[in-house]
Amino acid sequence: MTAAAAHERGDYVVDEATRQTVPPEPPWTGRVQLAFDDRYVLVTPNGYEWRARPHDVREATAEEKAAYDAAAARRAGAQP
Repeated sequence: MTAAAAHERGDYVVDEATRQTVPPEPPWTGRVQLAFDDRYVLVTPNGYEWRARPHDVREATAEEKAAYDAAAARRAGAQP
């Protein structure tokens, strides 16, 4: 990680670049796994990782964080 990164490992962020208008779909909420000056590596509650640009992400709202945690808990409960 770098000192210039605005978000740190474990932060909840929303990647606005993943928002779709057709069909309508909200942006993805992820948790920061790695933070660099030019990108973040984020992970969804089900373990999918993707890269996001720092100017595309914003801090997740309380509701978005709760939805992420609920989805992660459901996934954890579904595993043997």
